[in-house]
Amino acid sequence: MASKKVVLFIVEGIYDKVSLGGIVKALYKDKNIFFQITDGDITTDIATTPSNVIEKINNHIKISMRETHYKKSDIIQIVHLVDTDGTFIKDEKITYEECNSTYYTLQDIRTKSVEFIKKRNQKKSQILCKLNRKSEISGIPYKIYYFSCNLEHVLHNIQNATNEEKEELADVFADRFYSNPEEFISFINDDDIILSSDYNQSWEAIKIDENSLKRYTNFNLFFEEL
Repeated sequence: MASKKVVLFIVEGIYDKVSLGGIVKALYKDKNIFFQITDGDITTDIATTPSNVIEKINNHIKISMRETHYKKSDIIQIVHLVDTDGTFIKDEKITYEECNSTYYTLQDIRTKSVEFIKKRNQKKSQILCKLNRKSEISGIPYKIYYFSCNLEHVLHNIQNATNEEKEELADVFADRFYSNPEEFISFINDDDIILSSDYNQSWEAIKIDENSLKRYTNFNLFFEEL
């Protein structure tokens, strides 16, 4: 049995772990903090639907337990971190542009694949609405927190970072706050990036107009609620 209770983070990629893992561990030395990387966004995966997303998350919980050898009874919280990717904007805010990859602005999404992004947003918004209403999965307390429109946007105010930039930015961010994690708490509680101090209201607010493209997060609430 784990000597300390476990907080399990479910994240999309390595840059989430590099950016935040050391900081969270420094803040909660009395907990075992584990980051389970899903190698992509569960909510937009082609095989994920609103009806099976809970099963998909459960599978990642089981994988994490096999890899780390802790039991379900050791886990006191599941923390799911997601990018909003502009998913709640209206369809008319998705516009055609001859670009190599989907491009995000504070007002719209520009892409060569307009219909694909419309369908992606429709499915992802349904899944996120389902998940933000969940309080537990498999009997374990569960909360999902967003970065809008993505992690780098919130942490660095860079909305369309390349993979190379993401790697460098993650290292810089971790170095900046690891030795002074209390400073990170001030950073993540900046009024400019917070829509609401209430969890449910923060999710309702991110759905309004183009907020899911703008620079907001509700991850600050994790540190209050834990």
